Amino acid sequence: MTNRYNVLRFAALLTCLGLPLVARTGIIPSPAASNTEYHFEFGLTYASGVENVINQMEKNFGFNRDNSSSIGLKLSAYAKMESGLGFGVGVGPCTYIEVRDDNHYYYHHNDNVKTSYIIPVFADVRYYFPRAGFLTPYVRAGVAYPISGGDFIGAGDPAPVVALGANVWEHRIVAIGIEAGYDASKVRVKSGYLHESEKVRPTEFTLSVFAAF
Repeated sequence: MTNRYNVLRFAALLTCLGLPLVARTGIIPSPAASNTEYHFEFGLTYASGVENVINQMEKNFGFNRDNSSSIGLKLSAYAKMESGLGFGVGVGPCTYIEVRDDNHYYYHHNDNVKTSYIIPVFADVRYYFPRAGFLTPYVRAGVAYPISGGDFIGAGDPAPVVALGANVWEHRIVAIGIEAGYDASKVRVKSGYLHESEKVRPTEFTLSVFAAF
């Protein structure tokens, strides 16, 4: 009998480390239309909580892991005022879980593929400190909620999210950002053949690298 599942992360690395490093003598500043700036962020995030979900599924259902990744895509946008205060929203890193039962051990019908998903969304208030050289440090705090469901994952619970980071070469066409954070939100892994349902943190500690526009 062979039972396995794959955890696939929606991940894409655009040249977020290369774009700001084009060999030119100057990088063109972005235009300032008002005292409030609007920015978008796109990058990759490592989330330690993916292992929590995988381990709980193995405990509940007895599946064998084929492969998994704790790195996923994150998208966000924020507005920053002249005072340094800002407001942001975002989504990610997302998780897609696929379970295959080729021998129909668990599913006695033709559909031998079951899927689940976790899509974290968040909203926050942030503060950008005065620029120190080419670095602009910031902190943010808000609420995160994992939109989750499928055959093995139940509904999520909202919880606080906090992070600190820094932008490199802010006020340029493209900047680099780095961030470390913690997301306390939870999802429920459904009851299985071996164990009752359990709530786990699917994101937890995070480390992000992104391009800011």
